Amino acid sequence: MRYRSDGPGFKAPDIAARICKAVLSFMSAWLPAAVAVPFMVSCEISGGSGPDGSYGFPYADFEVDGMVVDETGQPLYGIRVYCVDRYWGLTYTDVQPDGRFSLYGNFTPSDNITIRAVDNSDVNWGVYFDTTVTVPLDFQEDSYSEIDEWFVGVYTGEVQIVMVRDTSIPW
Repeated sequence: MRYRSDGPGFKAPDIAARICKAVLSFMSAWLPAAVAVPFMVSCEISGGSGPDGSYGFPYADFEVDGMVVDETGQPLYGIRVYCVDRYWGLTYTDVQPDGRFSLYGNFTPSDNITIRAVDNSDVNWGVYFDTTVTVPLDFQEDSYSEIDEWFVGVYTGEVQIVMVRDTSIPW
């Protein structure tokens, strides 16, 4: 069957335009609801992932203060201390000349954090083995905290990391 564009009657471009307009008006009216309703229902059923069922991506601030020493208890300098969080990635700091460090950043909330100390500098010539420790954390809630809202505070911990010298290296 052929359609003529120069005569009266039924034209193919008119039908296509009407169908397109109907589909677009249907989608613009129902698509937001089709996306929002399942999300609202799933949140209502599953509850939030934060404290007391609050909603949002779970994260918290952390601060770990510590000291890196050798097996004799002497402070080490030239050591990098870091942690890796599944969602927040790598956070690191370098140890100060007195052996102290302060590592802070964001992480997925937990009762502990695993940190690693690595001798990657020219100061010690890489003679210390990498050391991994798990640090227990305490939640310190700030004074600003609304009832039935998001929690505010920071997870804190302290640690002393003892690094062992690789005795197979002659110097």
